[in-house]
Amino acid sequence: MGREIRRVPLGWEHPRGDNGRYKPMFDKDYDTAAQEWIANCIAWQPKDSCKYYWQYAGPPPDEETSRPAFTTEPTCYQIYETVSEGTPKSPVFESLDELVAWLVADGYSQQAAERFAKTGWVPSMMMRVEDGKPTEIAEGIESLAMKEIDNE
Repeated sequence: MGREIRRVPLGWEHPRGDNGRYKPMFDKDYDTAAQEWIANCIAWQPKDSCKYYWQYAGPPPDEETSRPAFTTEPTCYQIYETVSEGTPKSPVFESLDELVAWLVADGYSQQAAERFAKTGWVPSMMMRVEDGKPTEIAEGIESLAMKEIDNE
């Protein structure tokens, strides 16, 4: 699964559904997401394959999949999966250094954890291919420690 680091307020509790599981949510509150969608729709210039903005960008935001508006400044960090709209995969951390330490304690390499903290996201998987054959495969956060990207 893909992962990203989201900014959240200290003490943030991600909402849960009726089943007690985290509700998948995008990283924008409904009003912000709706205002951005409307502004983009107004500025839309039709493309060859898309006559209307919603054909290109999809329907307007849904309040159910938008996170609640924060009432305090989002100064902390939390890891989210991004295969769906997003659910938390870590506790809330007050610093990126704390997040990196947690990842290392959870079994990730120092290099991968630091790169994840720097980039803020990681794909589900990365693969190095030579002569048409995979030579190195890594999943999620650990893919940031692959040899291929060592030459940053």
